[in-house]
Amino acid sequence: MPKKSEAEYKIYSFVCQNPGMCTYEISKRLKMSGGRVRYFLSRLQKKGLVRFKFDKKNPRIKKLTYPLNTLELLPKSIKNKFRDFK
Repeated sequence: MPKKSEAEYKIYSFVCQNPGMCTYEISKRLKMSGGRVRYFLSRLQKKGLVRFKFDKKNPRIKKLTYPLNTLELLPKSIKNKFRDFK
């Protein structure tokens, strides 16, 4: 596996196990640079695997990362079949 995809997979699996963390916390725990983590998180967002929520409780806004649910990753046609099945 190339290094890029290894780092991307490592970040994605970390986000799945620890949802709701900001980029800074992810980079500290994985011992990666913040820029590298931001780069791969943006790639994962473009692929539709993660989403961001903004925490505006403090003056400093935090961008929290969450993985998408399995049902959200399925195509609409399969989702509709599940609805009809119920």
